[in-house]
Formats: sequence, C-alpha cells, structure tokens
Amino acid sequence: MVAEKLLLYSPEISPRLRYIASHLINGMLGAGIEFSSDREAAILAERPLINYSPDPVPAAFNILPAGLLNENRISPWPVDVETCGGIPVIFRSPRGGDAGFDILAASFYMLSRYEEYLPFEKDIHGRFPVSQSLAGRHGLAGEPLVELWAKELKEGILKKFPRAVFPERQFRFIPTIDIDVPWAYLNRNLRRTAGGFARSVLRGDLKEVRSRLRVLLNFDEDPFDAWQLMEKIHESAGLSPVFFFSAGTYSRFDKSPPLTNQQYRQLIKEIAGRHATGIHPSYYSAGDGNLMHREISLFREVSGIPVCRSRQHYLRLEIPGTYRLLIENGITDDYTMGWAEAPGFRAGTCTPFMFYDLGREQATTLRIWPFQLMDGTFRDYMEVDPRQASIIATDIVNKVRDAGGTLITLWHNESLTETGRWKNWKKLYLDIISASEND
Repeated sequence: MVAEKLLLYSPEISPRLRYIASHLINGMLGAGIEFSSDREAAILAERPLINYSPDPVPAAFNILPAGLLNENRISPWPVDVETCGGIPVIFRSPRGGDAGFDILAASFYMLSRYEEYLPFEKDIHGRFPVSQSLAGRHGLAGEPLVELWAKELKEGILKKFPRAVFPERQFRFIPTIDIDVPWAYLNRNLRRTAGGFARSVLRGDLKEVRSRLRVLLNFDEDPFDAWQLMEKIHESAGLSPVFFFSAGTYSRFDKSPPLTNQQYRQLIKEIAGRHATGIHPSYYSAGDGNLMHREISLFREVSGIPVCRSRQHYLRLEIPGTYRLLIENGITDDYTMGWAEAPGFRAGTCTPFMFYDLGREQATTLRIWPFQLMDGTFRDYMEVDPRQASIIATDIVNKVRDAGGTLITLWHNESLTETGRWKNWKKLYLDIISASEND
C-alpha cells in the first residue's frame, strides 16, 4: 500500500511548526506531509488531516496549540511535566484536543534545546548539566520522550485514519570511538616523554616507570594500543564504528600528539581508509572561531578526506555558537549531544535530527546524532562498578530498541584495554553489544 501524504492545517505555518512537523511525521514516522493555511481547502481535501489550531475539526486529528510554535523569540515558558495517556508530557491541553497535549510544541522544546538558550548554571567545564534540564529535574533523563510522543501521534492518527500507513522504525547501533590519546607512551616528543618519566618517579610509581621503559624499548605494546582489539570486536558484531580523532591542539585538557606528528598522521589515514572518521575539536575550540577553523582545515589536510563529522572534546558545546562554527566550517554531522555525567537522552530523543537555530529562527544543514552511553559516565561521574554500569546501560539499550531508535555509544580506545584505571571495564562494552543484538 502506498502511503498517502498527511495534510497539516494551521492558520499560520511558522518555521518552527514546519520544522517539527516535518521531523516527526516524515523523519520519525516515515510518512509524507504537506501544509495548508486554508482551513476550508484542508477540510475538503479528503486526506488524513492534522488540525493544529484552537478550533477543532471533527474529521481531523486535533492538536491544540500551546503557542510556542507561533512565537519568534526566546523567552521563559512555564513548562510543567504532567501525565497524559500514561506517559509524561509537557504542554498539556486541558481544554481539549485529541492528543491531550501539544505534541508538536513539546517535541520542538526538546529538540531545539530551548532550555539551553535560557540562563542556567554551567558545570566546571562550561557545559549544560543534567541537573539543569527539565528531564533531569523530573527523573526523565533516561526516557526517550520524543519517541514516546511520536508513538502517541502515530496511534492517534491511526484511530482517526485507519488506512494511514506508517513503516516500522528500525533499530540501529552506531558505536563511536573518541581518540583523545592514541598512545600512552609512544610517539611523543622528548619533552613529554621526559616529563612522563619524571612524574612517575615523583609519585614513586616504579611500576609505571618500568612499563614506560619496556614500551619504549619495544618489549611490550603500548597500553592504549587497542586498534586490533576494536577491529575484532566490531567486525565480529557486524558493526561499523565512527572514529573521532583529536585535533592535536595541546593544552591542559588536550593531550594528543600534534597533527604534525608523522605517526599520528599515519594512524588517522589508516583508520580513515577503513572506517567513517571525524574530527574531535579541542577543548577551547567550542567558542573560538579562529581555533575551530584552523583545526578543521589542518585535519582535512592531514586525513586527505572531506571532514564532515565532529564531536567536541569534553562535550563542550555552546548552543547555538558552537554549532554555527561547525556549520561555517563545512561540518554536516555532529555527535556531541549527550551528558557527561549521566546516561540518557539530552534532547529527549534517540533519532538524529537537524539543528534548529532558535536565534535565527531557521532549520540548518547540521544533523545532530545524540549519544546515550559513555564509558567515563559510569566510572568517573557515577562511580559505579562494571556490573552496575551494565545493568544501567542495558536498560537504556532496551529503551532505544523498543523505540526503534539509533543507539550511539561514546567510548575511548584506552577504556577497552583492560589496563590501569580501566581494568575489568571491557566487559561493559561487550554487554552493550550483546544487549543490542537481542531480539
């Protein structure tokens, strides 16, 4: 059966409305959609009709507008979490409507990251913390809210229009690897090598001194060398990972070799020849246009490939500034959207979406790939053990699977090596892969 395009009527087809309705109906539910601001023509069209206006249409699926999508400014909204149809919602519609809440405004609020344009208390790295988010404050950080709401929209439309056709959403898993520090000891300049030995001696860590020496003398492999292991894990599971390489701007928070390092350049080219690859802009690039441009330009030169993917180091993301810088430098896909300190759904979704620039009131060319799980979240922020981490992670995996969404993990090469502080943590990654494979 060929899916008939849905028609959405609203007295005003604002950029916000067009963006979110297109994403939900087409991007998530897989159906076509057209728009009309002519009420009579929309009613006479004899097509599945979504009525987005204060005046109900008996033969349509009616959504009562909350008002957010008709505005063209950013201002605080009284957003309360309530329950409707057994699920948590925002923008409840107590005066009617078939949905019971403004599904479109609620989804737009989450995907546009509206709350991140408003004043909030940043963490020590200048990031938007889960504690400041609506979802975090209400214990909903671990719920794919937009997927739950999209399901309500689909079911509501089907009740009104049983002949409407929506394809089944397909779950997929995209593992991503950040290469902050490709080698623990190898391929560093003399100054950094000497400094590493000196710090180990001052700490009295003779075991590390011995380990450094054995690696540098080629008796042992570098502790962070997990390239063959990652190949084996992903190949066995039929997974296609995405690798993000540090841009090489050395600082207190950036410890990778410079892009002038021949071994590092060779590694990037080898990985880029086999896998999808992106840039990992440095800590201070998030708000520095000149630094961002320099790093991306140099990375393109080094890798020899068109660099279109990116993830910010330390997940430092200033909305909309960082995204604007990425767009200006030719980045089309960003993987930064997620929390460092908690697993879950920062934008309330596990479906890639286009960035909507609220400051300019327009959809952009930048696709956002939100991640849900990061290795350091469990060990460094939540401070749970691998067994507890596996239970939490599996729950998130199952929610993404049930929603037919895209599971994205953020791991690092060193966390798979079973060395140092990551001893006994490789199994968590294998548990996640196993959970993603279960039917």
